[in-house]
Amino acid sequence: MNMLQSIMDASSHAMFTLDRDGMITNINQQAKHDFGLYSRSGSSHGPGRLEPGDVIIIGDSALGADDGGLLPEDLERLGIHDGRIAPGGRLAAVGRFDLPGSKPVYKYLPRGDRETLDLETVCQGTPIRVSIRARTISVTVGEAVYSIDYFHSIGQMVVLDGASNAVKFWEEKGYSTRKEGVGSLLRGGCYLAKSPGLEIKVVGCHFREFFEGKQFEEDLERVMTGQTGQLTGVSYEVNGYDLVATILPVTNRDGELKSLIVKFQSIEDLHVTIQRRNDAIKTAERRYREIEQIARPDEGAFSTLFGGGAATAPVRHHAYKLSQLDCNVLITGESGTGKSFLAQAFQQAQPRKGPFVTVDCSTVTPSLFESEMFGYVGGAFTGADPRGKAGFFEAAGGGTIFLDEIGEIPLSIQAKLLGAIQNKVICRVGSTKPIPVDVRILAATNRNLKEEVSAGRFRQDLYYRLSAFSLELPALRECREDICFLIDRLMESIPKKYGMPKKSLSGEAFSKLLAYDWPGNIRELENVLESAVALSESDIIYGEHIDLEEAPLRRTLRERLKQEEEKIIRQTLAQCGGSRIQAMEELGLSKTVFYGKMKEYNIE
Repeated sequence: MNMLQSIMDASSHAMFTLDRDGMITNINQQAKHDFGLYSRSGSSHGPGRLEPGDVIIIGDSALGADDGGLLPEDLERLGIHDGRIAPGGRLAAVGRFDLPGSKPVYKYLPRGDRETLDLETVCQGTPIRVSIRARTISVTVGEAVYSIDYFHSIGQMVVLDGASNAVKFWEEKGYSTRKEGVGSLLRGGCYLAKSPGLEIKVVGCHFREFFEGKQFEEDLERVMTGQTGQLTGVSYEVNGYDLVATILPVTNRDGELKSLIVKFQSIEDLHVTIQRRNDAIKTAERRYREIEQIARPDEGAFSTLFGGGAATAPVRHHAYKLSQLDCNVLITGESGTGKSFLAQAFQQAQPRKGPFVTVDCSTVTPSLFESEMFGYVGGAFTGADPRGKAGFFEAAGGGTIFLDEIGEIPLSIQAKLLGAIQNKVICRVGSTKPIPVDVRILAATNRNLKEEVSAGRFRQDLYYRLSAFSLELPALRECREDICFLIDRLMESIPKKYGMPKKSLSGEAFSKLLAYDWPGNIRELENVLESAVALSESDIIYGEHIDLEEAPLRRTLRERLKQEEEKIIRQTLAQCGGSRIQAMEELGLSKTVFYGKMKEYNIE
């Protein structure tokens, strides 16, 4: 056995290699297992085809899908003539093949109906049961059970000899590769023999004889002809399976194509991996929150905002304490760190009730700032409501006013705002009559107000009045452990927000999110995930769905060098067809150093 074959057989992924003409040169055991290229059964049957009078037992989870293209007209050969039967429906049926006058027994459910379907009957004294469940189809003949698991859809068939009533054929996984789908056999196709350990020889055959999938075949041709380079993590349907494939061209020193390496991972395996990771994250989060809940049972709203990690615990605790004091608070932090969300958390947690009024100071026209903030009386200025109007402060009476982007308030208004804070009274524009206001002020800004004071753009006395109680929100890059919690929370809430089914992040997508610097903080994270959820057509979000505008997380020189070293080792191995000895020579590394690097970078 050559080195490449040994490496492939050690992999947990299905793999095979092709020469430049598309002929299979190597295939590993996992691929043989996944594509049914050897018999899984402990029993045997010979090759053959369906014969008139044979008893055909069918369990089909979605007519026409991954069942040899089974059509309603194919079922006429079992005596089933039913205009209701259509592609996509579930079918359980027992009938005799090409035997006029025989009466089939069957049950049919249209597409979208219940997931389960059961059929029981007796044929020539032999009890038969067909059971279709969400992930398994089982056919029971007497005491023998023939079961197939599936992900999206599958067609199971068991055949009894018309004369002896003995089982002469049953489906096993890989029937698409063997061209033994239900529809194919009903239309006269042959089935192959089965026996324990029997393998189908594929090395030396063209890949199209065993691996079918329009897009997959087209992409292989594109890579073989040099129209495109390496393809990584591309979704395909091959032989009726949903798979993710990597197609890696191997070239010689002159850049000419020598061979292709193809690696598969099933979508079902990806789902399991992703679900396990998500469950682990949720378990960790739940345990942390349980501990936190015992210690601080009233901080729920703040844990939701900050993610619940240890890095933000001091900020979270400080925020909760301030929420319980009836004081004005200045909230600072970069754009997108969640200042508005924090103000909402204050509203939920604080003892003070009453209205909660939000004012985005950056959107108020400077000339109207005073009248919007403090109101005006009738006739105060042309075009105004002659009855006058209350301002934001009056509207928030007895409650809270949130002044977002307070650094945008004009200097001329800052003095009046200071008076309102100090004296707890305001005057409408056009009036000298003082109006008492009982308002808690939450103010937020992404500016450095100390610098604004030094530059003369913000009043020093107003700054000190606001900053007596202040809270600075950390940037997301400074509390990276919280990203996992925030991602999990957003992936729960975003699909609900848009009325979409729940989706999961692939490992690649998750890693991409964790490696990013997040200059736009929580707001950017939410926007990126909203876009990914909306644009991904499958229920898994892959790396290409994660659209990041900025460069990934800044790396040190040592980290960059290690990244390039791993890349060079992987490329050299690929160019050497997986030969580790040749790669060592190419790189000029000793065996000890080379295998140390392989282990360090987790190279299979």
